[in-house]
Amino acid sequence: MVSAGLFDRALPHRVIKNLWLEQKPAWVEAPCGPMSPDDFVTLALARPIGTDAAQYGYALRATSGNKRPPGVIALTWIAAKDPAERERIRAHSRQNVQDFVSEPGFISIVTGFTGLRGFTVTAWEDEAAMKRALAKHHVVAMRDLFSENFVASVWTSVWTPTRVNRIWVRCPACGALEDVSDDHRSCGTCQAPLPERPAFW
Repeated sequence: MVSAGLFDRALPHRVIKNLWLEQKPAWVEAPCGPMSPDDFVTLALARPIGTDAAQYGYALRATSGNKRPPGVIALTWIAAKDPAERERIRAHSRQNVQDFVSEPGFISIVTGFTGLRGFTVTAWEDEAAMKRALAKHHVVAMRDLFSENFVASVWTSVWTPTRVNRIWVRCPACGALEDVSDDHRSCGTCQAPLPERPAFW
């Protein structure tokens, strides 16, 4: 999912080595070249880390820049039978994310994998926007799911908000906590400029 075409730069990384210096152990940082987002995902999925109750993996957030509050949230998880099937799921996911970002009613997605289990949380202005995006490549993925021996298990759901709370931003000048849900740009306490309101998701 990281290779959805949303990143075009390498991430710097360093290797920390334990070396004996002056007869004492010491940790030394050594640069080892750029690390691409795909390298990071490969590293995260190479060997699962966790317990029965908690697993580590990787996550990606892709946003459209849409600042409207979500009218629906979709939650999904999907489990692969093996690493090869996980890569096939990720290939479908890359195309789905590209389709989602091009839909005007899309807000954002948080998606990723822990071991063989993938997950998504998507926010949409309304269910109609979600259905338009799912009518693209997602249809191909669903056809594969139901016509082949593809994936071990899957669960999907669509939720509507009971309550959408306020967005609070700290004023950089005076430190007051400001309700910026209406996206005003000056602090009510000191009138200093406020940063742009973050997206709801």
